[in-house]
This record gives sequence, C-alpha cells and structure tokens, in this order.
Amino acid sequence: YKSNNDNQNYLSTLQKAREIYPDDKTILFLLIDAFAENKTYQAITPIIAEAIKYEPDNLDLYYLAGFANDNVGNTAEAKKYYGKVLDLDDSNYDANLALGLIHLNEFLANKDNLEAQYSAQNYLLKANGIRPYAENALKGLSLFYETSDDQEQLDRVKTLLNQISNN
Repeated sequence: YKSNNDNQNYLSTLQKAREIYPDDKTILFLLIDAFAENKTYQAITPIIAEAIKYEPDNLDLYYLAGFANDNVGNTAEAKKYYGKVLDLDDSNYDANLALGLIHLNEFLANKDNLEAQYSAQNYLLKANGIRPYAENALKGLSLFYETSDDQEQLDRVKTLLNQISNN
C-alpha cells in the first residue's frame, strides 16, 4: 500500500497490526511516521510518549512530540517536549524557535506577562544566534520588538529581513 501511495489502506493496515501487536516498536514507529506524513497530529499525541520510551535520546521524536502537541493546542505539553530537545541539544534551532514563538504568542495575548516576554526574547535570540539569517527567527524578533516598543532593535531586524528578501 505504501509503494502504491494508498495512504488509507496503509494506515488501516498499520492500525490493525498495532491492535494485534501492541508492543511492536517497528509498527509503532511506522504508524507515527505515517501520521506525521499526513499531518495527522492529533493521532500522534496519544502514542508519541510510548515511542519516546523506546528511544529516550531521540531528538526527532521529542521535537515531533512538541510539534504535534503545539499543532493541536496543547502548548504546555509542547513546551515540555521542546524543552527536552534543548536538554539534549541546547543549540537546536527548531526547538528554540518553537519555544520562542509559543512564548511570543503568550506575550502578544498579554503584554503584562513578563515571563512570556523574557522567554520569547531569550529563545528567539538564541534561535537567531544559531542561524543569524533564518527568516522565521527574524520575523519573530521583529514582531517581538514591535510589541515591546524597542525601535532600535526593530530597525536592526528589519534591515536584516530586507537584506534577505533582496537576495
């Protein structure tokens, strides 16, 4: 089914195999990969912790767990998983960016939330330090500086964004 791009039958077969062999790691990982490919994040969140137990040092699994939870609105769980990625690799761009954006959204929703403000700035600057010309981190910083009324930093970030868009 996979080689014929018959996703529905492929998923059905994997789910049935999982019912028959609930402790089979290979089936679990194939199922998670299939859900991720199909962007079916709500199906990943209930089973990803089990996969992590099999591979507790797998950065990609933790990131996927964070991303899936973030996409279904479980921001507390997303933060936990992204945080675990950073525990394993402090210089992971994607996890720093994701945490920065989560905290930025919290800050945008409540400009008096100093913890969210500080965390957003911290993670976004860390992501920007890892990849100085990554557009997503720069856009996040731009929104952050605009919201926090830091015109000097906003001008600096906008200049970088303009340089990127002109190349």
